[in-house]
Amino acid sequence: MKSGVAYAGCVTKYKGSEILESFDIPFSNEANNQMALSQGWSVQVSIEGSIDHPDGQLLTAQFQSNGISDESAVALSFLWSGWSEHNYVLVPGAVYAGNRFEARELSYAPCWSRLEDGGPDVPNLITDVPRLSSQQGLPSAFHLLTGDAATPSIGIMDKASATGWLFVFEQGTTLGDSSIHVAENADRSAARISVQSPGVRPSMKYEMATTKVPSTDRGHDFKPGDAAQLSCRIYRFACPSVQTLFERFAEVRQKELPSAELARSLPFSAAWEIQERKYNEMNWNVELGYYAVGTIDMKHQDWQVGWVGGGMSSLALLLEGSEVSVHRALDTLRFLFGSQAESGFFHGVCYKGQWYGDEFNDAPDRRHPEQWHILRKSADALYFIMKHLLVLKEIHPDFVVPADWLEGTRRLADAFVRLWHKYGQFGQWVHTGTGDILIGGSAAGGIAPAGLALCGKYFKEDSYTSVAELAARHYYKQFTAQGITTGGPGEILQCPDSESAFALLESYMVLYETTGEPEWIPMAEEAALQAMTWCVSYDFRFPRGSTFEQLGIRTTGSVIANVQNKHSAPGICTLSGDSLLKLYRATGNKLYMELLREIAGNLPQYLSRADRPVRGWEGWDMPPGYMSERVNMSDWEGKENVGEVIPYSCWCEVSLMLTYAELPGIYVDKTTGSVTVIDQVICVLEETEGSARPLRITNPTAFQAEIKLLAESEEEAALPLGPCGYLQWSRIKVEPGETVLVDLFDND
Repeated sequence: MKSGVAYAGCVTKYKGSEILESFDIPFSNEANNQMALSQGWSVQVSIEGSIDHPDGQLLTAQFQSNGISDESAVALSFLWSGWSEHNYVLVPGAVYAGNRFEARELSYAPCWSRLEDGGPDVPNLITDVPRLSSQQGLPSAFHLLTGDAATPSIGIMDKASATGWLFVFEQGTTLGDSSIHVAENADRSAARISVQSPGVRPSMKYEMATTKVPSTDRGHDFKPGDAAQLSCRIYRFACPSVQTLFERFAEVRQKELPSAELARSLPFSAAWEIQERKYNEMNWNVELGYYAVGTIDMKHQDWQVGWVGGGMSSLALLLEGSEVSVHRALDTLRFLFGSQAESGFFHGVCYKGQWYGDEFNDAPDRRHPEQWHILRKSADALYFIMKHLLVLKEIHPDFVVPADWLEGTRRLADAFVRLWHKYGQFGQWVHTGTGDILIGGSAAGGIAPAGLALCGKYFKEDSYTSVAELAARHYYKQFTAQGITTGGPGEILQCPDSESAFALLESYMVLYETTGEPEWIPMAEEAALQAMTWCVSYDFRFPRGSTFEQLGIRTTGSVIANVQNKHSAPGICTLSGDSLLKLYRATGNKLYMELLREIAGNLPQYLSRADRPVRGWEGWDMPPGYMSERVNMSDWEGKENVGEVIPYSCWCEVSLMLTYAELPGIYVDKTTGSVTVIDQVICVLEETEGSARPLRITNPTAFQAEIKLLAESEEEAALPLGPCGYLQWSRIKVEPGETVLVDLFDND
């Protein structure tokens, strides 16, 4: 084939996880219903369709052992000649650009202060994660289980030929979960791409921040007549840029899957009642007056600004909470402004009234003790402070914003402006005292342009808006356009991650809505499709008897955090995803609304509650209102913890709170009559003989539901929603089992 890709079956025999023997069984790339034979194995191959057709080619291979073959695995392999190390390699949620970056071997939590590398121009450094080698002459391969990926698939952009490829697999076979492999030869001129059953990672496997854990995977003991079937859907297409790869992936990631149904749980409003009670009973710090990010008496569960929820949960409580919650939300802001350092940035951590830096290394000889600050945290703070101020203006117009809040907000914005003018970037880590960059690079501050844009509009200060636009274009050129976003979480060095991808989407959309300039929409679309690759596209089959298997958890719409911490999670850290709603309104592309429905609509199932507790892996039920960030499809924390959760209260609770505060439970396009349901109700826009078209809403749950409804025409949707648009939406109460009719419009 012109592509230089040949197909083969492959049989590998192991001793433990060590390869004893491996041989290929070549077959035609095109002929249907062919039989291939080799060394006691037969392969019946079925090929339907064409790799160049939009529907792709379905390749199915039935392997049968004609003898005894102990500890063996079978595979579909794609043998690639004319390969190049410059090819972009994607495994959604696990590998971006091959993860081909310089790596440092550090135990968790990896800290920059343990490295000699530093400064504004530090190269992109990652931890010891599965990756292709960045150095010539060294072995270059990665081996993953399908549960490591958001979609079991591999994408390739062959830069030399401007050709894209996608190989989409299933989670597993009757032999269990499969494995995904990419291996290059010594001079990077050839590569092998494989999906194997059962999944065996040869020799070593990945666990927390290291690829050097002995693999416990084992092959299957085949007896005469035993069979295993593997299938793969293959696509080839013109691919002039990496964005085309993401666009094609978005089209096929859920192909052949049924329409994703939301996990039946409880309405957002019922979840809110549980969460608000929990936050006031368990998260409120009485002594110092703020909503803590967790409930455990430990340093990083007390106060952290931004990132994991400090000064973010308070926005939801300000919008939806009781009088007590509103008062405490405002007190949280008071505490936040009391934590501002001389530089204008914030101290990152408070524990029992003592301020700490953000880095995790407690060694006494570390550089800049207690002065390391994760820039992303102050970026989050700027964005959410502005959202607080805008909300206060709308719903509490009589509230006089304290002068020190306004001054502190400007000091924070000025700190970002100084960074930009001094370095031409925001960097990843800054010195709390001086405001200078300690570690440059990464997309960690990707949400800062959103905060600056809102700040510029609020204060009528053009310099903030100007830097927001310059920084956003820089992020687009350096990250979005390259198909890589890195370093959003503070404990992954600069590994690729989902949090910075969603942060950039947020910034592009805020800039579109504040400036009215259409240039930001294509950037937002590119960011959204890259963010989509981190979102699980199917319902993972958890091990029988695991907590999530017993609870019937559906993983569709959960979001993988980054390539180091290989768990998926409930929701976006730490956002509602309303940028997807705004992007849908601006483009009419239903992909964005469907992704939002899957992310937001499946959140309540993860909430522990009195009538349905979620048991943590330590053996006790989490209290009502707890949500764990762990959606473990990967065995990165041990095989025994797949489908199990760490019993901590954490940031994903804030994502659910913001979801109720900022998203409609029902969205109706009055022009087309389409209805999107995100909340736990059933909706039908009825056809009637008269002029009215009532919306029939049924609450099938055992909880009262207060549903937010956004119904608008295409002309109305073309107008920016703005930072507080949700304040205008209708609210509809529906009792358990009740059906109500809502008149939206008439046909005249």
